[in-house]
Amino acid sequence: MGETPPAEIAKQHKQACRLVESQMPCAPRVNHGEVPEEWKLKPTCPNASTPINPNSKDEVEVPNNNNYIDWCISSRGQVDVSPIVKLISEGVNEPAPLPQSENDKPKNGTKTKPAKKIFGVTVNNTKAKPIPSANLWDERNAAKNNVSITRPSHDRWGIKKIVLMFCDDFLHTTYTLPWYQEGNKTGKQMHAALQPILDCLGIQKSQLVRCLLAGLPPGVTIPVHHDTGEWVRYTHRVHVPIIVPDPTKAKHAVSNTGDEFRVHLILDYVNPSFFEMRKEQNCPVRRVELSPGEVLTQTRRSIDRALDAGTKQYPQFLILGAQKAGTTSLYEYINQHPWVVKAKRRETHCLDWRWNDDAQSTNERRKHCLSFYHADAMKQYPSLITGDSTPSYLIDYYRIIPRLKECFPHNPKLMIMTRDPIKRAISHYVMVTSTDGTPEQLAARGSEWREQTLEEVFDQDIQHMKEDGLLPYWDLETKSFDRDVFEKFIDSREEDEAWERYVTTRIPLSSGSYAPLARGLYALQCRQWLRSFPKDNFLIMKLEDMSSGSKGVQWVVNRTMEFLSLPRFEIPDAEKKNSRDYEDPLSGKDELRGWLERFFAPHNERFAKMMIDEMGYKEEDWDSLWKY
Repeated sequence: MGETPPAEIAKQHKQACRLVESQMPCAPRVNHGEVPEEWKLKPTCPNASTPINPNSKDEVEVPNNNNYIDWCISSRGQVDVSPIVKLISEGVNEPAPLPQSENDKPKNGTKTKPAKKIFGVTVNNTKAKPIPSANLWDERNAAKNNVSITRPSHDRWGIKKIVLMFCDDFLHTTYTLPWYQEGNKTGKQMHAALQPILDCLGIQKSQLVRCLLAGLPPGVTIPVHHDTGEWVRYTHRVHVPIIVPDPTKAKHAVSNTGDEFRVHLILDYVNPSFFEMRKEQNCPVRRVELSPGEVLTQTRRSIDRALDAGTKQYPQFLILGAQKAGTTSLYEYINQHPWVVKAKRRETHCLDWRWNDDAQSTNERRKHCLSFYHADAMKQYPSLITGDSTPSYLIDYYRIIPRLKECFPHNPKLMIMTRDPIKRAISHYVMVTSTDGTPEQLAARGSEWREQTLEEVFDQDIQHMKEDGLLPYWDLETKSFDRDVFEKFIDSREEDEAWERYVTTRIPLSSGSYAPLARGLYALQCRQWLRSFPKDNFLIMKLEDMSSGSKGVQWVVNRTMEFLSLPRFEIPDAEKKNSRDYEDPLSGKDELRGWLERFFAPHNERFAKMMIDEMGYKEEDWDSLWKY
């Protein structure tokens, strides 16, 4: 739901006032126990869009089917809340302060007295009002003795708050504020006052993720809305009336038709199993106790401590390749997570053809590379991460690895996407020879292949690898593969030297028209990277997993989030990115397809063995890799 227009809020408030004036009977108090989490997947009110007419005698018929649940609110019990009332009574009916910019403006045309100057220093004429320590609603008191929390919509509506516990939208970090810490005088009193409520609910304090007292001003209605954020699906919401004249994962509204502030205790808690689930997802819940007066920096979905600003190094991840293996899709999927900030460009190339050769020091080169990210703006939000996808990095290890170690010594996470090497090579050829694209894209692709057939391009790459001593097991004339020679040659010093020779002489920085087949030799490419960085720095996946019936895009995204230690997030857009439709250039070319399959089959087996033996990946995911 989007932001509710003021006119609609006013309309809903009038409807609430009419309902109260009609003396419509309250819903019966019925303790159904804890509302099941899975019920959030179904509508709770089939006639929610139908305005309620308190004077109507017509009964609303509720459909009796499995699409709706029978009830969505449960009265969990009764508790004496007078100890809470005693703690929060002072200042409860004082209006929330206007934003600073509004307070500073003269009211009703009055003029402010000119400020005095003493020894050239401007001194304010008005004395600052003392901070009332017993008034827990006072924002100045909260800023000094508790911690200020921003709740944009509620703050805009003038809703006051006493925040005791809070969490970010992904339940990654729960913050216990001083006024709910047992070592704090107020916190000790508040803890004792709230404990009977937790006892009534049958939950532990450790299950709480949000807990606050909210004061709704007279004449204000919180419009009909759904709470949003990933925390909603995992939490149980409880409203406890504290000061009222006489509850919220479902669509709901709250109105105050009285003359004084209405105060509710709002708390959210999770099932104990939630914490184990997060550990399994490599994103355990952090618990932080804040100090009085601490400052927090907030975005809509994240909360960070100001004292943690600048503690994170950027970027956090790089997608190294392979080209035409789903790197763009993966990058766009990752960036749908609210805690991920896109680089200034998806393919930064800051470590290859945008490398700054004029920089005289490591600091200058690092500064140049960081200029491709929003690193400075992100410093105060260490929950957020950023990265890029430059698929030429994977094969160009000789240039990239030393530069990466120099400019990004914090060991960012490295991701590699792979794909059936024959399909990858065809897609590469089709992209480079296409005349679609911007002038910048066409220039980056190069023009070398536009006058060559598919066969000529593939034969040329085989010839280059043969000349560089990389294919002693391949016969150019018969296009046959000698397995015995292959098994003796792989992983040898001679293979390393031949691969280095190929990479350092056959990869230009001015064109993308190179290595159509060599880019599909994944074991050769990955080996150099795995030798240079810890294995747990890598996540290697297959494009085919995105379209697998047993896996799919969200499975790939979940695995990526786990790798990056991000809370899981269901992406709203799972469509393919940067893909094009084309006729298969291999159609009717059985001879060409045959020798490509003979060439790649042993390399595919080698790569699968590497993933199982060296990376420790599941055998069932890799043992039948790209069989022809």
